[in-house]
Amino acid sequence: MSISRRSFLQATSLGGLSYFGSSIWSSLFAAQSEMSKAKSCILIFLEGGPSQIDTFDPKPGAATAGSFEAIDTKLAGVKFAQHVPRLAELADKLAIVRSLTSMEGDHDRAQNLIHTGYRPNPRLQYPSLGSTVAWRQSDPEIDVPAFVSIGRKFETSILGPQFGPFVIEDIGNPAPSLTLPEGFSEARMKRRLTALEGFNGRFDKQYHSLLGNDLTQLTRRADRMRNCPVFQPYDPAAEEPELFERYGSGVNDGYMARACLSARRLVEAGVKFVEIQYGGWDTHDDNFNQVQNLSASLDAGMSTLIEDLQERGLLQQTLVVCVGEFGRTPKINGDNGRDHFPDVFSALLAGGGINVGQVLGESSEDGSEIKHRPVSIPDFHATLFTAMGLDISKDYFAPDGRLLKLTESGRPITELLAS
Repeated sequence: MSISRRSFLQATSLGGLSYFGSSIWSSLFAAQSEMSKAKSCILIFLEGGPSQIDTFDPKPGAATAGSFEAIDTKLAGVKFAQHVPRLAELADKLAIVRSLTSMEGDHDRAQNLIHTGYRPNPRLQYPSLGSTVAWRQSDPEIDVPAFVSIGRKFETSILGPQFGPFVIEDIGNPAPSLTLPEGFSEARMKRRLTALEGFNGRFDKQYHSLLGNDLTQLTRRADRMRNCPVFQPYDPAAEEPELFERYGSGVNDGYMARACLSARRLVEAGVKFVEIQYGGWDTHDDNFNQVQNLSASLDAGMSTLIEDLQERGLLQQTLVVCVGEFGRTPKINGDNGRDHFPDVFSALLAGGGINVGQVLGESSEDGSEIKHRPVSIPDFHATLFTAMGLDISKDYFAPDGRLLKLTESGRPITELLAS
């Protein structure tokens, strides 16, 4: 669910931060959390479920290989599909997970699982990765939301709307609801804010409360956000044309170029978690033409994002993740497509102190099963949280007092975490 301006103004400061308890293995990962260099995360979510065989886990020579060729990457012996050549050249800056596995083959349930780390529960909406990071790490002194979603809306979780995302639907005009109406001057806005602060102050005095002061601070923060450059209308074609071209401005409709460039600007401004929704990967028919087009945008956008972050000195402190809700079947169906396949799929990670230049896990020669080192979704979540400095061994309490663990019995993947 998106956060409206009113919801943003009503959001309270971080609540429910009490915790107690530990597990018998908590000390094993405490040092890794403290060593974490990830201050923010960019999640590129490939909605629909991309074919792992036609992207990052090709099977040359197998009957399931399809029509794409496999190309060499920067890592010896590691191949990608032919339509991601720039990511192949950056493979030494990637951790390639080829053994993700899930029990959820339905889109809605699988998307819920990959976002929350919990199997769906009709009575309880667990928080997404971004909401959890916002809950544990948002800084009230920073003028931007902790969690921003480009294109994807979320259901309100048990953490409440204050930890949900600020949703950007129009990348060129990211916050139209914060724009003053025509004819409404800055001077008039200032008078309104002054009057509101006076009302809040009188309320606190009369009722011996601090609520009015809290609302005043949040109102001031929202007003500063309104004036933050990263939320102003922005045209990269005019302001950063060469960089925008590198991101893939001319590839397909340029959506991924705009989204990835915006994500970099958002984390640079202090946003803790940015999710980019990139849909279209549900390729039950015409898989190969669709994947070719989708891959071109992903290849340009994600590769330039990694390079851009590195050039700005931000890559080590920014965790970049690319994953879908599941993979596609090794078998090609009668419509020249691939169907849902949660048994085996892939993910890419970069930056954020992750141990890169490696492949974790292995699928069989035809891609039909995991051959080595299966990775569950809770374990994947535990790894991302640990990379961002969150202690997944602790018991926390949601703002409503409900006991909440960050993952459903997930354990961090030590091979991926920098020591």
